[in-house]
Amino acid sequence: MYFAPFKGRLQKSKAGMKKRSEIEDDLVLTTRFLFNPKLGIDNPALCLGEDTGSDPEPAARICILRKDADGDFAFHLSKEQEREGHIVRQVVPGGPAYLAGLRDGDQLLQVNGEYVHEQEYLRVVQKIKYSGSRLSLGVLDEAAYETLRSSHRSPASVLSNFLSDSCPRPHFYRVKNEGRGFGFTASATGGVRGTFLLQVEDGGPAQKAGVPHGCRLLEVNGESTISITLSQLTKKLQRRSSHVVLLVLEASAWDVYESHGVPLSAALAETSSLPYRTRKLHLVKGPQGYGFLLRQEKCLAGQGQFLREIDPGLPAEDAGMREGDRLLGVNGQSVEGLEHEDTVSMIQESGKQVTLIVISNEGDRFFNEIGLSPLLFYEEETSVHSECKNVTQTTTGTPSGPGHTEPQVRADPSKTLSTSTEIQRNEE
Repeated sequence: MYFAPFKGRLQKSKAGMKKRSEIEDDLVLTTRFLFNPKLGIDNPALCLGEDTGSDPEPAARICILRKDADGDFAFHLSKEQEREGHIVRQVVPGGPAYLAGLRDGDQLLQVNGEYVHEQEYLRVVQKIKYSGSRLSLGVLDEAAYETLRSSHRSPASVLSNFLSDSCPRPHFYRVKNEGRGFGFTASATGGVRGTFLLQVEDGGPAQKAGVPHGCRLLEVNGESTISITLSQLTKKLQRRSSHVVLLVLEASAWDVYESHGVPLSAALAETSSLPYRTRKLHLVKGPQGYGFLLRQEKCLAGQGQFLREIDPGLPAEDAGMREGDRLLGVNGQSVEGLEHEDTVSMIQESGKQVTLIVISNEGDRFFNEIGLSPLLFYEEETSVHSECKNVTQTTTGTPSGPGHTEPQVRADPSKTLSTSTEIQRNEE
């Protein structure tokens, strides 16, 4: 039998023309068909297996990354207008991300077992940054994600290995020394290094702070306890005379994280346990500008941008800005580590309105103590002035013409690094 799937006529055999009856017999055997890759090959003679008649189910991939010698995962996370969620870009060939199976265009769904598809971009970036040397990512390739989206299904439906909302999260507790210690003792389970359970004294400072009895200790003042001995832990606690910040997990939840292969870190902490939160302020420029001074100052983390000289009755005060607030983000973009001039430019280029992410002076000090960025726990719903929660970035340009006054943002022209905040903190 001669088979020609994409041709509409019979070919002559080398033996010459066949008789009409023989040709008719051949026509029965060589029925023409069209190939559709979605439906399979519709030809009984070539059917090698059962045809399900449907696309394969989109499946997420779990990629386990370890930082390279430079402390990098070697990929970028992008937020793009054309696609929702968070997109993997610039995967370095041969780098940790590439070797773990991450590819350009992958849709990020999960970070360390936590579903992050709908979380704020800034917060997801911080989760990756502060995950430690090991990182677990759940991703979906671009084609599979588009298939999922076209069927109006949630990306969470393809993740079978993520932590449920009911799973207990690590908690931060700030415990004060009331003169007789912190009110808890630690024991090493089975003598194993780094596995410490806390026994909390009734009525003591730890119990007053909310520390649960029998919980597992993960960090002390932002430093992991996973590889230290009980003696080293005791010395670490003795060095903190006034207060200590603990990161703990309910003992019953440990096995859940172990079974999911999720590395425990501060990035997974429950935000409700934090004593300080970020705030989002939406400012609409008035005839006299925004009404605040942006000043670069020294702080415990090195240097940062702080909000000073807030004018009464102007947009900054009306939006909820407070003297000494630290500026963390402008229009959804982090300004941590940026130079003073760059931060000022970001605000000025916003046009007639700007959205700022800030934290109080006390909150800035707390997060410096535990070595984390407040943006790690930034949530849209924690913002003040919720009527402006959907405003992200405005590119209307700077107004000009009669009545226009410059500068609209009062920047510190000398960029002199003030040490007043640092001295005040040390005195406290």
